[in-house]
Amino acid sequence: MLWQYLGNAGCAQAEEFRKLVEETCGAGFTPTLLGGDKDRPQTQVYRAPELTTEGQRKLFHKLAGEWMGRDRRRGFPYTWVPNHLADARGRTSPRSFLTALRRAAEATDVRHPDHEFALHYESIKEGVRKASEIRKRELEEDYPWVDTLMQPLEGLNVPCEFQEVAERWQAGPIQEIAQRAGKGLERLPPARLEKGPEGLREDLEGLGVFLRLRDGRVNIPDVFRLAYGLGRKGGVKPAR
Repeated sequence: MLWQYLGNAGCAQAEEFRKLVEETCGAGFTPTLLGGDKDRPQTQVYRAPELTTEGQRKLFHKLAGEWMGRDRRRGFPYTWVPNHLADARGRTSPRSFLTALRRAAEATDVRHPDHEFALHYESIKEGVRKASEIRKRELEEDYPWVDTLMQPLEGLNVPCEFQEVAERWQAGPIQEIAQRAGKGLERLPPARLEKGPEGLREDLEGLGVFLRLRDGRVNIPDVFRLAYGLGRKGGVKPAR
């Protein structure tokens, strides 16, 4: 998806990118004519080649460098980006992915104009924070009760014991959701509300917001953790 997007950007840099793909991967874009009738002319687009995993890794590192820091201990951009944008079920939304990289490119241009790559690793982290905010809004459009449960968790560090989560919920969020659901104000209320904190935990796991670890603790993927202001030891810090 990203290669198709960059290869058809409608500017001179798109041609440079298509050449980069061929030089890096040994496979080129294919010019293709689309559409065309009495009301509109045909449009030429370029179809991205099918690349191996290794080819895509090399190409992405041409844009972002090989490391997410000064050395390999911080991870590799090709795997780091989707891993930090994935929900608890390992799914990454296309919108989150493109949003993160767009913001990373803009931030690199402003804060690291002399960087040798198009994407600076610190700017990539900023892009992930932006994508997290958008993913949060998308989730709340369909499930407003998620925000009611997540706001009281701000400042908590994950992974954590579920008891820490349940204690913050008991102060009012569960009753608030129950009252709204009873009045028909929750469009898609939690399915297991009657089971209390454990039922809500299962509902959040079903949405990919919570991940249950083998030892029973709760973990929250970065794509939600950052927007809701939770911490993680050694992880990307939420925006202030």
